[in-house]
Amino acid sequence: MKFSFLGLVTLIVLLDIECAVAQEKAIKWEDLQQSKKGTITVYWFPNSPFGYQEPSGKLRGIEIEIIEGFQKYLLDRHHINLSIQWVKEETFIDVLNRMKDTSRSGVFGVAGFSLSDDRRKFMKFSPSYMGDVAVLVSTEDIPVVKSKEDLRKYLEGATALTAQGTVLEQDLIQMRNEDSISFTIEYTGASEELINVLRKRKKSFGYLSLPVYLMALDKDLGKIKRQNFLTKRYEGRGIGLPKNSDWEIILNEYFASPEFKRNVELIMSQYVNLDLYHFINSFNPENEVSLLNQEKNMQQDQLAVQELLLQEKNQKQIYLVAAIVVVTILLLLIITLFRRQIRNHKLLKAQKTEIEAQSEQILSINNTLELRIKERTHELENKNKALEEYAFITAHKLRAPLASILGLVMLIDKDKLPEEDKTVVEHLDQSAKKLDEIIHSVMDAIDDSGQSNAANKPR
Repeated sequence: MKFSFLGLVTLIVLLDIECAVAQEKAIKWEDLQQSKKGTITVYWFPNSPFGYQEPSGKLRGIEIEIIEGFQKYLLDRHHINLSIQWVKEETFIDVLNRMKDTSRSGVFGVAGFSLSDDRRKFMKFSPSYMGDVAVLVSTEDIPVVKSKEDLRKYLEGATALTAQGTVLEQDLIQMRNEDSISFTIEYTGASEELINVLRKRKKSFGYLSLPVYLMALDKDLGKIKRQNFLTKRYEGRGIGLPKNSDWEIILNEYFASPEFKRNVELIMSQYVNLDLYHFINSFNPENEVSLLNQEKNMQQDQLAVQELLLQEKNQKQIYLVAAIVVVTILLLLIITLFRRQIRNHKLLKAQKTEIEAQSEQILSINNTLELRIKERTHELENKNKALEEYAFITAHKLRAPLASILGLVMLIDKDKLPEEDKTVVEHLDQSAKKLDEIIHSVMDAIDDSGQSNAANKPR
């Protein structure tokens, strides 16, 4: 706890030193014309679109860029190298008090100041760079105000929201006093914070800068309505200067230059849209119809944009659905092909198994057949051999009696035989010779077969 308190005190001291150093660096315009080099101090607070800080740390906004344009103008026209010391304040009134309290020149205030005679009593302003119009906005539960009676009736007991120290606060106080309306005033930050608070509240209202209102309307204002009553137009908006500053001379020169006129158009095109910028500059609160028409046009533009976005979204959805359908078809095709491939693979595998089984069966049959053939061949060879042996033996056995018959036939004296016997003997001789030839043929065949088998046996 002691450490936290010490750290807080140190931080406050450092901030005071930083501000003091920043003020010490600030110089008069008269001196800068001689030295050609110096530093100005610019106090600012977050108030979009006039000044804000991006997440990257870079400062942006209408008045931020006007000051940066002023810096470039001095370098180009007067060859003065100007440095800028940016000092961030937390609220509008903090920047306003810097303009009241500082006794040094070279100090500027960037807070979206409304030009007014009351403020000129203690500070100076640059020329107006943009019209200053404020509209009364409220939560949805407050009916549309059309008269002073409605004003008292609808705003009684409500809460007014505003930034402290602004001309809008003064107008709210004046409304409460002059119209005898009992409402409380609650302080908020800049315009964006006021919009965010109104969106969450009930029976609340406040004045909102017209450019901020139109910008919010362009983006979608949400649960906030504009009251077509008590629209305010002020003198304009400008950069703030301390009362004793001598920088208004060169600042007025810059605002009157062609460079500023070109630059301000470019700046406004980035933050508030050129059409809105010109409308705000020319708007007269008495011509409420022009604001209503502007709101109508913006709402129509917003509806057109929303319709285009919806069409684009629908088109994207159509493309997305088409892509999903195509991808689904491709996936189904891939799945079908994959399943077919698996089925074919299984079929091929089954066929391979069947072929392998058949091959094994055929091989088994071949082996069995070959064995049977060998056995049968061996059996036939044995039978054939036995037959040959039998035929050979039989032939040899037949040759002896046949030789005897032939010998006896030769011994017979055929001349002494009667004709009948002679004929019988001749037939017997011829038959015996034929039988002898047959026996010789059989034996020769047996001999040839035996030689052929001997030649075919493996060696």
